[in-house]
Amino acid sequence: MESESIIGRTSNHLHRKVLPLFLFLGAAVWVLDSLIDYFFFYQGQYSFLDLFITDIPAHELYIRSCVLIMFAGFGLVLSHYLKKHRESEIALNNIFNNVIPICITDNDFNIINANRSYRRIFGATEKNGVAIKCYDSRPGPKCETTECPHHQIIHEGKPFFTCESTKEEKDGTRQYFVVTATPYLDMNNRQAGIIETFQDITARRQLEEQREELIEKLQLAMDKVRTLSGFLPICASCKKIRDDKGYWNQIESYIREHSEAEFSHSICPECAEKLYGDYFKKDEPAKKD
Repeated sequence: MESESIIGRTSNHLHRKVLPLFLFLGAAVWVLDSLIDYFFFYQGQYSFLDLFITDIPAHELYIRSCVLIMFAGFGLVLSHYLKKHRESEIALNNIFNNVIPICITDNDFNIINANRSYRRIFGATEKNGVAIKCYDSRPGPKCETTECPHHQIIHEGKPFFTCESTKEEKDGTRQYFVVTATPYLDMNNRQAGIIETFQDITARRQLEEQREELIEKLQLAMDKVRTLSGFLPICASCKKIRDDKGYWNQIESYIREHSEAEFSHSICPECAEKLYGDYFKKDEPAKKD
């Protein structure tokens, strides 16, 4: 990462150094041409200083000026394009290193590039300087099968492919992602691998699981309500209830099993008088005429 930052800083200021560099090369050509003129063409006629500054022949001045202007022009054009290239590089780097994990895999399953978000979630993308395979970085049941995004894009020729992926942490918790894969093209517009983006849907999956759990509880409650509604076969004599399997159960047992009701036993006045009539009459207050 440190080497990348050094390269980035160097590239960031390179366009500012191009024009001075080309002007220096133009001046170097001027000096070299002066030396050639002094030693090979005007030796003994002019001094080196004359040929360099004060008494330059007209045709030599013209040639040197053209060379110097040409170098300066090349420097300006190259500086402009290097600046535009650096701006595009920075914009692409900002887009690539967003909050969504992005991974680029070649045709041999090697991870050739990944952004910071991907490395933060799935770990390093290389080991001892060797690229890690995508199925080693994030193993799953769809790896190396026909449902793998790599297979769908590379071998099936699909323009994009979407599936879900799960990452299990050491503590047993899980993260859920929607994986979208598209072809990765090289500079010759040939398919060199795939680009995968990972959208975290863990919060949505947790809400869905909570909703399903709530629906299940409501369904169980509704089943109990339906069980205690409608016609119940009950014995006219002993008051037992016949269940779905044809067995006869005490009414207390049936209701306790099919609801959350609990029973406490007592005795109503009519049964008390019928079973314990003498005691019941003694306790009853005398009626006034």
